[in-house]
Amino acid sequence: MKKLYLFSYGLYPGQVTLETLAAMRRCGAVYTHCLDKATAGQFAKLAPGLKLTAGLGREETAAAAVSALEKHDTVGFLTYGNPLFLNQTAAAVMKAAAGKKAAVSVFAGVSSFDALVNLFNLNKYSPRGLRLVDAAASIDAPSFTPDMDTLVFVPDVLNLQRNAGRKKEFIAAALKAYPRAAPVYLADCASISSRAARVIKGKIGGLAALLQKINERHTLFIPAAKNDLRGRGL
Repeated sequence: MKKLYLFSYGLYPGQVTLETLAAMRRCGAVYTHCLDKATAGQFAKLAPGLKLTAGLGREETAAAAVSALEKHDTVGFLTYGNPLFLNQTAAAVMKAAAGKKAAVSVFAGVSSFDALVNLFNLNKYSPRGLRLVDAAASIDAPSFTPDMDTLVFVPDVLNLQRNAGRKKEFIAAALKAYPRAAPVYLADCASISSRAARVIKGKIGGLAALLQKINERHTLFIPAAKNDLRGRGL
């Protein structure tokens, strides 16, 4: 039976697991959508002949990877983070592989969520717990839970021109839910682009200005409004 392996380098090459390395060596070909020629060089010894799909759309990328199953029994698809954590390209690859009746195996990797847990010392959540929000999925109806620690992923979608109105609604909803002096953090985790994590601290009252600093790697962290942050070094 044909096999498609979906694996990841984590946030940077040093986080590749032994399990993933073993799986990569079993592949006749490995495709990736998240590397360019410069960064792909870091994988020269791990996956010789790594095939880059940068510049292709999501469906085109999936089709390119799955087409290799005609020649090889096992094909790998290398992505970033945990392969199925907010990764639409990985989902497209899995769907395309299923269409070819190939068996799909997913190998866990380090995600931005794991890095954020360490970065903000989330060893202990607020009493109501930790909330994860996909800004893209909730953009039409932004809501906040000030009694919970909250991580907002892919907030960069708020800066797209077509979402200008939704961005205003997001900010208004945050201002309604939190005191203006409540802290909010913009986190850019260590990654293949930069091994040093960067955190920008702001306040809910200045959220509009903070959002202007967002790049595609950022996550927004809003601690619970009544949570004591002194034990986290924030």
